[in-house]
Amino acid sequence: MRNLLRSRRGSVAFATVVALVPLIGALALGGEAGSWYVTKQHAQNAADAAAYSGGLRLACSVAGGVGCDTAQDYVYRGKQFAAQNSFCNAGDTSYPGSRCPTNLPSGTTQTVQIASLASWNGTSGNFVQATVSQQQPAYLAKVLGMSTVTINATAVAEVQNPIKPCVLALGGPIIFQDNHGPACGFASNFAGPGAIDFTQVSGSPVGIGLSTAVGGCAGPAALCAIVRPYSQPVADPYTALNAALSTLNLPACVGSAPVAYTTATPCANKNFNSSQPYTLSGTYFFSGTEFTMKGSANFTTVATGATIILLPGATTGKSDHLTLTIKAPNATPAALPASLQPYAALIGATAIYNTETDAQKFKGSTNITVNNGIQYYPNQTFDFSGNPNMNINGCSELIAKKITLEGSMSFTQNGCPQSAKPLSQVVKLVQ
Repeated sequence: MRNLLRSRRGSVAFATVVALVPLIGALALGGEAGSWYVTKQHAQNAADAAAYSGGLRLACSVAGGVGCDTAQDYVYRGKQFAAQNSFCNAGDTSYPGSRCPTNLPSGTTQTVQIASLASWNGTSGNFVQATVSQQQPAYLAKVLGMSTVTINATAVAEVQNPIKPCVLALGGPIIFQDNHGPACGFASNFAGPGAIDFTQVSGSPVGIGLSTAVGGCAGPAALCAIVRPYSQPVADPYTALNAALSTLNLPACVGSAPVAYTTATPCANKNFNSSQPYTLSGTYFFSGTEFTMKGSANFTTVATGATIILLPGATTGKSDHLTLTIKAPNATPAALPASLQPYAALIGATAIYNTETDAQKFKGSTNITVNNGIQYYPNQTFDFSGNPNMNINGCSELIAKKITLEGSMSFTQNGCPQSAKPLSQVVKLVQ
């Protein structure tokens, strides 16, 4: 018996078991804390997505709703994208694409809050803040006096001051062939790596404002420094007007001379073909399969200006030796079809409207000068070279599918109605 009491065999094993108890507890507690970390990362992803999407929606409001989906407000959009990342308020799980479970584990709750801020971190502006949280029971952490744990994540998105490009490429790149440019910003909705292409240019940019591109910028770093690549597409300010014009049905005008639209002559010039000079004043609609001018033909506008609209489906013929000197009225037209009256300000700011698809519009020694007004060629490649005469006190914009710019030129949005201004909104996560 005495020997048994003095025996030390097994003491190490006993000590090991005693030591393993707190070690296993610490490992288990660490595992629980690790699950909190994973939940925190998921919550942060949800907050980032909610703030950014809410910021995009707020940007639409800042831009006046041009080209935006305004069916829901920024709060809804923020909660929608939080739901797509598996975080919802209780009973609020029916957003499109939601991944929120119908029933959370017992004792677990989630909250999603979206708010707009007039300032953040001492800086005034337009901000959207998303706060996502999840409260859940603590298990092993109860030994530390914690019955529940709350996991929070916050993100803030800033809607930066909008860029107002006066040159917009809707479907192709903007290619510069020298380092002169419009006296304002430009934008390309082309998603390729060379959406803004400066590869043919060297030196410092002259007269080019801050610009955006859906894709990347190609060329010298000094030039690409003024471009914000991989931005949101810029909305086409003519989208609603395009739809209205596509359904417009006007009778053919009488006579060979171009006829302006008035209450007395509510018509379109069909299959216009002439070699005579004309002076224009007002709004002119052209329809049919050809708009052709040749020989000594020329159009010149009076001081009050004119708008030339080739209705959707109309095409240009082989116009040659055309001299077109035009300025937009930059005023509300005196008469318009009822379906176009909501877009009167935009029409009044337009010099040339032509949705024809990549056609040779004018050939030979054609000379087109736009003193001011918007040139709209959404489906055409447009080469703009030389030294066009632009009245920079008016409204002068260029919107086309693809644009090549060469030489000295000036554009401006001064005098343009709000509905005519493309706006490039930049949304940035700042927290």
